[in-house]
Amino acid sequence: MTNLIIGNIISFISAVFLGMSCYAKERKKIFRLQLLNCFTYGLASYFFGSYAAIATLVCCCLRCIFIMKDMFTKRTAYLLTLVVIVSGVMTNNMGFIGLLPVIATAEYTLCCYYIEDPHRTRYSIMVNELIWVIYAIIIKDFSTTVCDAVVIGADIIAIINYHKAKKVETAHIN
Repeated sequence: MTNLIIGNIISFISAVFLGMSCYAKERKKIFRLQLLNCFTYGLASYFFGSYAAIATLVCCCLRCIFIMKDMFTKRTAYLLTLVVIVSGVMTNNMGFIGLLPVIATAEYTLCCYYIEDPHRTRYSIMVNELIWVIYAIIIKDFSTTVCDAVVIGADIIAIINYHKAKKVETAHIN
């Protein structure tokens, strides 16, 4: 029970960094805050007993560093994705549940490289957060569950607003 409480406290700190990254204006600051988010969630994952999550979050930290230093190339994206999958599978101690962080991290790593459009990025983030929220519910990580649910809600609102604006824009053109 103590590990669950400590994990949730550290997870809450991690969630604060994620929330701050949503409001950052500069790309490098966004990924600096996401680096802190991944690092602290990696610590929290130790207390949740999820070694696959720790392995994938180390790769997430590396991804953030590569992006901040403008070194995130196609080769880097694929190499990190491969390392995420191999290290995640090798350290997985939770069966299918332990593979959820691996899937989420692989998806987001590739999307960080391929998707440049902010609107399409929202879809990627929503898929990623949905996987993490399912994982968080199962491991009883309540801090991440609440934070990720809020991020998903914000993404849905942003997507709806985008489509409404597009309809209005299209109507004015016609």
